[in-house]
Amino acid sequence: MISHPRFRKGLPTDPSLRDTAEAIVEAVLEHLPFWATDLGLHQWDDQLPDLQPGALDAFARRLRALGSRLEGIDPRRLSNDDRADWVTLRHAVGGVLHELEVERPFARDPNWYNSVVSQSLLLLARRRYAAPEVRAEALVRRLEGVPHLLAQGEQLLDNPPAVWVEVALRQFPATLPFLRDGLASVFSERPELAAKVAEAGGEAAHAFEHFAAFLAERWRGRGDGDYRLGEERFRQRLFWQEGIDTSIPVLEAEGERELARLQEAWREVAGRLGPGLSPRELMAEIGRHHPPADRLLAEARGVLGELRQFCETNALLTIPAAPDPAVVETPGFLRAITFASIDPPGPFEDQATEAYYQITLPDPASSPADQEAHLEGYNPWGIRVISAHEVYPGHYVQYLRLPDAVSSIRKTFGAGAFVEGWAHYTEELLWEAGYHTADPDRFRLVQLMEALERVGRYLVAIRMHCRGMSVEEAEAFFGEQCFMAPINARREALRGTMDPLYLIYTLGKLRILAMRERARKQWGAAFSYRRFHDALLSHGFPMLPVLESLLFADPA
Repeated sequence: MISHPRFRKGLPTDPSLRDTAEAIVEAVLEHLPFWATDLGLHQWDDQLPDLQPGALDAFARRLRALGSRLEGIDPRRLSNDDRADWVTLRHAVGGVLHELEVERPFARDPNWYNSVVSQSLLLLARRRYAAPEVRAEALVRRLEGVPHLLAQGEQLLDNPPAVWVEVALRQFPATLPFLRDGLASVFSERPELAAKVAEAGGEAAHAFEHFAAFLAERWRGRGDGDYRLGEERFRQRLFWQEGIDTSIPVLEAEGERELARLQEAWREVAGRLGPGLSPRELMAEIGRHHPPADRLLAEARGVLGELRQFCETNALLTIPAAPDPAVVETPGFLRAITFASIDPPGPFEDQATEAYYQITLPDPASSPADQEAHLEGYNPWGIRVISAHEVYPGHYVQYLRLPDAVSSIRKTFGAGAFVEGWAHYTEELLWEAGYHTADPDRFRLVQLMEALERVGRYLVAIRMHCRGMSVEEAEAFFGEQCFMAPINARREALRGTMDPLYLIYTLGKLRILAMRERARKQWGAAFSYRRFHDALLSHGFPMLPVLESLLFADPA
């Protein structure tokens, strides 16, 4: 049983749904213990996933039985909130089973192991939710489980796509300093704890090296698995994870319209800023204003107060009282897959309530030209757009509102299209509301560049996984249609092979804009940005169809 009082308070009110809901959450978190840690539920902190065939089969049977129990509850007799939980749980069960039995990332993606291990450990090291000896003990136990998990991976991996093998062979070495030195340094004031963590971290690092050698020997140049989902599996994944059952042609047409809208706006602004310049020349001119790498964190820190003040002064939404997140460098093992990100506390976290705004500094091992290209994205206007997405009024504000949401179910099972759609939506919201800084055209152009990248993801995801688009064609699309520099176009094309639902940024933004238009028509003179946004963020982070039914009290 999950004993956390705030979790229990937010369970459904219907007795049969309440018992079933708790059993489903417990089953999923036992299977994925790092997820529990991230939520702020710490009873599985010393564990890693168990991928033994018997354990996987037992978990699947347990989850299917719970899904049958859930289907036996008639949602029509439930309250609006309980019905929203019922739908959320139905998709959670279906989504986890789909991943377990159809997608099987632990058998196809070698970097799944790096992601699971590094995230499992970072959560324990960074979050000071308990006494140092408690956290160190959990950390050591998880580290001791790493060799076993990777040994299971060697047995389970079956013909991974070649591009995924190459990504993993870059990512595993990047995690070694974190395992060998980074974790122990957290306990520097307790040398006896640091020594235990360092010893276990050294063994885990050795297992990482062994796994990387296995990948290189067994699968480099040999794996020819297809990373493409195909249209049917793509639709299934979108349905189970996001509740979206729109046909692929309709989705693609929506993306094409948004691409055309953004390109038209971009060309209009570019014509004023740099007539005669190519998109690449114009963005290079804007990018050269970036701060040096050693000033990047300070520059990002400096814009947060400005953004928060603008949101409050212009009544965009209610921001709960809380300190700004700490601005820190992105850990090395995440450098290749994230430009900037927010790491907030979980919705049930009582003690470690600090948040981290992670900024990716240039890779010192990359060429001077690549380091310069990376820094160009952190020009003064880019820092503001990125910080709006990650902090104010984007992700961080959404997570600040999360603990006060009624439903524990919709805090536990979140929908990416709402989370990323909201953050992406807020970038253009600032422009609409008049946040133009001292140079409105440059701010607008950079904001449009971010939107073009996201709509590029939207269309590439569909065309790569449903239409047969190659990595090279995706790279060319990002460069030609979204005006991206070659290094960034290549990164986004590679990400598309591993993240088929990275269309959720634009998908979510478009759905939120549609809900805003519906609210404007239905609420009339009572509509305001603050009312709409506060209502939007008051329900946790459910799938967008569920959110719309709650927002407009629509039982359907």
